Amino acid sequence: MDPVARKGSGIGFIDILQEGLCEHLADLAQQCIAGFSDDRPVSASLVRSRLTNALTGAPPVLAVARDDRGITGWCAVRRPEPGEARARLWGPVVAPGARRTGLATRLLDAVVGATPWPLMTTDVPADRHGAADFFARSGWTELDTVTVLHGTPTQGSFEATTADTAPELEAYVTAAARRHARHEAAFAQATLRRWRDDARFRPGNLLLDTSTGSLLLALAQRTDVSSELLLAEVWAADVGARRRLITAAHTMAAEQQLDTVRAVTRQEPADFVACCMHITGRCSTFTLPGER
Repeated sequence: MDPVARKGSGIGFIDILQEGLCEHLADLAQQCIAGFSDDRPVSASLVRSRLTNALTGAPPVLAVARDDRGITGWCAVRRPEPGEARARLWGPVVAPGARRTGLATRLLDAVVGATPWPLMTTDVPADRHGAADFFARSGWTELDTVTVLHGTPTQGSFEATTADTAPELEAYVTAAARRHARHEAAFAQATLRRWRDDARFRPGNLLLDTSTGSLLLALAQRTDVSSELLLAEVWAADVGARRRLITAAHTMAAEQQLDTVRAVTRQEPADFVACCMHITGRCSTFTLPGER
């Protein structure tokens, strides 16, 4: 479905994430993050997974800007999932040739005006000069900080237990959520459904440390030019278990012939650093204060 442009703005809303559109959004996003600490492979499947509500399948609130050459920018809000206090803002993403025209502000204003939920941004890298200032000028405040790390896949024998060999995976995830993250069973079940609905999810990339009931969720992502294994979740209270799982993930990345291992964590990064990962950046998330 093509967007209906707002008069004089070139911005319209799209209700359906068609494959061709996701390709265009991914290409533009890849251009905008190249060379920064959050640089990673961006594909159409990643865009669809990140913008679609995993539990309901509902599409995002998506504003797209066009000119006579095609899409020049976009901004989206993923609808909040059960248990989430805020919806997640993605963007605004603006083509290099369309910057410094006020387009980012118009895109942001469009989706904020069309969104009834409290909002928070995705991770904004500290090395992306001007991005934090943009949200501050727009009335957003810093909510949290995260650490970005990169590592090199390690050759070796991969012998870790994975979810594709676990007969009672739901029970395992429920116990891990309660033991290591202090979440109730309903949260764990909803989380497992969200993981499974992610286009990057493979049972063989959900690593289990059965002696401690710990787990590590890794997501493999490939494009024509690069690939990575993202360490998305680590649920382990025991230092030894965390490091065993992180080390196993590096070996798995080598086995799958991926270029790099990446982690984004709000926790103390010492365990990742101990497993030969290097801090490559810091990011902040921002929230829009006030009742909505």
